[in-house]
Amino acid sequence: MIDSIYKSEIASTAIELWHGDAGSLRYVGNSANHVYSFVKSGETRFLRLTSSRDRTKGQIEAELDFIAYLRRGGINAMPPILSAVERFIEELSSANGSLFACVFEEAKGERFRYDSTKINKEHFRLRGRTLGQVHALSKDYVPSGGFRRFAWNEDKLLFDVEDFLPKSEKIVWQEYHALKERLRDYPRSRQTYALIHGDFGETNYRSQNARLNIFDFDDCCYHWFAYDLAITIYPHGWRKEGLQLLDWLLEGYSENMGLNVTLADVTLFCQWRLLYMFLVYARKWGFKNLSNQQAEWFTQKRENIARGYRWYVELLS
Repeated sequence: MIDSIYKSEIASTAIELWHGDAGSLRYVGNSANHVYSFVKSGETRFLRLTSSRDRTKGQIEAELDFIAYLRRGGINAMPPILSAVERFIEELSSANGSLFACVFEEAKGERFRYDSTKINKEHFRLRGRTLGQVHALSKDYVPSGGFRRFAWNEDKLLFDVEDFLPKSEKIVWQEYHALKERLRDYPRSRQTYALIHGDFGETNYRSQNARLNIFDFDDCCYHWFAYDLAITIYPHGWRKEGLQLLDWLLEGYSENMGLNVTLADVTLFCQWRLLYMFLVYARKWGFKNLSNQQAEWFTQKRENIARGYRWYVELLS
């Protein structure tokens, strides 16, 4: 509670740097970052506070540079907004080091919520088409400054894994080492590997007028394009229509990007996503004083990791 109040005080200080309306600050949530909404001149804006322990200033500069590049290429990526002194990143002091503050435009449109009673073909084709546009542009992306985003195996989460994942999590450790070894030797080329969004799930875009408005590039990193595809299909593979959704996703993707991706490729990266999300919440929650819901989540994910990512047809066999 004290930490939350402290972060809110810093957030209040931060929005003053963007001349936000006093009293409009609202807490949105936190994962790796603390996110708040506020109002400026009648428009909703989003403040993101990122710890210097998780991202360097150069990495955030690289993220914003990539967003600007994608926007020039026609992608509806939500742009950062300059502060009153015309900086995209403001650095604030905190008890545990610096916090980097960025403010972004609001993504207009509707959040997608899966409804199995509806035919979701056009949405998944649109989702694939949008990812295809992002990846086609990313192949030619060159940072405009001396900054650089990290590669998948340079992720701070992976560097810190020994600090938060107990050795008693034997199944998770075993799969972690096995998958890292597989990915280390996984083929890569300009056609298969570059800077990706890194978290292209349903919470990070809004649908408006048959286009997707994308936000939250905090996880963008150098990775295989197939991983972005896996991230977006990962929550749906267990559905009886999961493989059909994947087909529609790839149909849309192929309109803008040629990528010879197999079901085995997508399955491998879905397994990596399953493991990665276990690590995210292991760091966030720890393993002490868990709620019943959190404990059940870990139990289920351990079972899934041990079994391997499975599609609906495999669940029937």
